[in-house]
Amino acid sequence: MQNVKDLIKKTRIHHLPFYKFLPWKPKLTETHIEFFLACLVGLGAGYAAVIFRFVLHNFHHFFLGFLYPQLKEISIFLTPLIPVIGALILIPFSLKYPGEINGYGMPRFLISVHLKGGLIRTRAIFIKILTAAITIGTGGSAGVEGPIAQIGGAIGSSIGRFFEMGSHRLKVLIACGSAGAIAAQFNAPLAGVLFAQEIIMVGEFHLQTFGVIVISSGLATAVSRAYYSSAPTFNILKYEFHSYYEFGFYILLGLLIGVLAYLFIKMFFKTSDYFAKLNIHEQVKPIIGAFMVGCMGIIHFGVLGDGYEYIIKALQSPATIPIASIALLIVLKMIATSITLGSGNVGGVFAPALFIGAMIGAVFGWGVKFLFPGMIVQPGSYALVGMGAFLAAATHAPMTAIFLLFEITNNYQVIIPIMFASVLGVMVARRLCPDSLDSMELSRQGIYLHDGKEESILSSIMVKEVMIRDFDTIPENMTFAQFMKFLSKSKFQYYPVLNNEAKMTGLVSFQDIREIMLEQGLEDLIVMKDIAETDLIKIFPHDSLTVATKRFGIKDIETIPVVDPNDDQKVLGILKRKDVIDAYNKGILMREISRQKNGH
Repeated sequence: MQNVKDLIKKTRIHHLPFYKFLPWKPKLTETHIEFFLACLVGLGAGYAAVIFRFVLHNFHHFFLGFLYPQLKEISIFLTPLIPVIGALILIPFSLKYPGEINGYGMPRFLISVHLKGGLIRTRAIFIKILTAAITIGTGGSAGVEGPIAQIGGAIGSSIGRFFEMGSHRLKVLIACGSAGAIAAQFNAPLAGVLFAQEIIMVGEFHLQTFGVIVISSGLATAVSRAYYSSAPTFNILKYEFHSYYEFGFYILLGLLIGVLAYLFIKMFFKTSDYFAKLNIHEQVKPIIGAFMVGCMGIIHFGVLGDGYEYIIKALQSPATIPIASIALLIVLKMIATSITLGSGNVGGVFAPALFIGAMIGAVFGWGVKFLFPGMIVQPGSYALVGMGAFLAAATHAPMTAIFLLFEITNNYQVIIPIMFASVLGVMVARRLCPDSLDSMELSRQGIYLHDGKEESILSSIMVKEVMIRDFDTIPENMTFAQFMKFLSKSKFQYYPVLNNEAKMTGLVSFQDIREIMLEQGLEDLIVMKDIAETDLIKIFPHDSLTVATKRFGIKDIETIPVVDPNDDQKVLGILKRKDVIDAYNKGILMREISRQKNGH
């Protein structure tokens, strides 16, 4: 158990206005702090999702609900103007914040979470709300899950940084924010939790982490339901199981979807590479992409936007859409989504994946009905299963897809078919391509978060190669007043405390002295031995950085003293978490250079 004084070193909770007026200072543990912060993040993510939905609805209503009919009356060929207007509006944002706006942002987001200490700018909240709403609201073929996950993650990072959390807890709070935002957006708290675990935390599971993510997701969903209906998103189809023979068809559907998801992933990144190689100004590429998508909107309006209206038709009454039109929409939506995000417009891939999967399932269902007229076949059921299976195969996140489909349909009967189709779809897609839509770009940069291959780099680097050898130490009997004079001339933030025999007895950081700096009259009474942290985590020079990362995570600390293996009180250097991350990134770069030299 830790009291408030101990936690002062790690949080700014004592700076809150209400704290100093409390008649008694409550005993708190780190679990209480995490619970409190998870609640804050969940509430913030919930309200951000509400604001995002409001902004998106208004953009959609104006551009596609009002402006599109006006242009259509003049000429259907004016349709491309709407997405082009959206791309033009994005230009000031992309000029002001280069590298933060354009394209599918999840890979960049995951790099910030896992390799940059969870540092995500607060402005990302407002930027993503506006830019994603502009692209989707003006007909860009993209979804909301990528932007809303990043919005929630930015809220988690901002709250964590305000309370001065370490990078490990920042990552957890980012996962809380993303879970809450996804849950609020889709009215699906379980799917939000699993999204955070499978995609944001890349499958890393800890019971305490899971608990705070659940809290955040639940609170965000409650906020969303207070403003919007608590009814499931697609509560329109009563799935009925008629025969065990249908399981065979769902297995075939899963295998087919695995192949098509692989083709979609390849198309997505081929298109992105094509636009990256175009020798034109970067601000022109999104405009060209928007124009191309608008031209496809002339062929079929269902290509534009998130396409939820056509998903509902495919689930509820596929007969209202000609089978040839549904098949055409599969191809057009794959191309339009690839162009929208590949050219630099903003959005996510969940909604397009759900759309494509629904259309594949509807076509498959009609095929089964045609080939087996004697069977009772509900094509809408196959469309429903197709949604979950394609989402799972494209993102390699089967649990997220399974529970998302369950929650947005509120239909438990569909769980087993979705499980079969989703797992098989993921297996086939992974067999054909080890990477998903989220991890492909990372793998091409040599970053393997999902597979744990980063450990091969960390294991090859020794602590002695990274540690700081030139560092300052302080004696135990140094007074706080003397230390403050010493601190003004020092360039370090962490100081081993040595006794008269030059043995390390503790460690003092700038964080440790903040509370004492506010006290008056104690400068000459307190010595550094009284302030130093004595319960130290230590590491040896010949340990690998894999060992170091695990040691950092034990107490969520930023610095570890490197000691002599024969005498753990003899300090040889200082290892900083930031230097470990820099060494990892350098290792990635060197490996890529080596691959290019070898022609791989």
